Amino acid sequence: MKLAIIDDHSLIRSGVSSALAKTEFEVIAEASSVKEGAAVINSHKPDICLVDVNLGAGNGIDLIKQSIATGIRSKFVVLTMHDDSETLELAKEAGAAAYVTKSVPIEQLIQVLYAVAESKTFIRRGEIQAEVTKKDFGLTVREVEVLSHLPTGATAAVIAGILFLTEATVKTHLAAIYRKLGAANRAQAVSIGIENKLIPKQ
Repeated sequence: MKLAIIDDHSLIRSGVSSALAKTEFEVIAEASSVKEGAAVINSHKPDICLVDVNLGAGNGIDLIKQSIATGIRSKFVVLTMHDDSETLELAKEAGAAAYVTKSVPIEQLIQVLYAVAESKTFIRRGEIQAEVTKKDFGLTVREVEVLSHLPTGATAAVIAGILFLTEATVKTHLAAIYRKLGAANRAQAVSIGIENKLIPKQ
């Protein structure tokens, strides 16, 4: 089984290559960038390409997309430090056959390579961090608008003028905001709002 390793770290390439020396996989080429990787894939046509996401100024996921679009029949295994669900989904969408984080033992990587060689099912190995759900605290759109003006130090009267509301209405919204956020004052409300990405950091 012919394999190419495309990673911008020479230690990773040499480590994986050494680990595969006693397996059925033959490392026929290595590359450290998208340009080199494309050349290796087109000239050697490996059965499996082990591809990192970060390739210097380039991106391994883009390399996978480009290769598959040109009709390359190689299977692509993403080997990366990225342990987030967003990058995982991008790799799947690009056409990768497997996604492996660099935190897994080399034995697991080898198992994945054997599985990829025999399977058409997408394979994942390594801990993927769940996407953090943003809390909205039940704030209404108007309350978020009022909250977004608090970091500027604007008074209730000023906020009322900006949002074309009465000062009394703004104060009602402020009371609701403090209650829903569990904030004792303006500074605490702003801190909670920024921490939960309800408002941008100033």
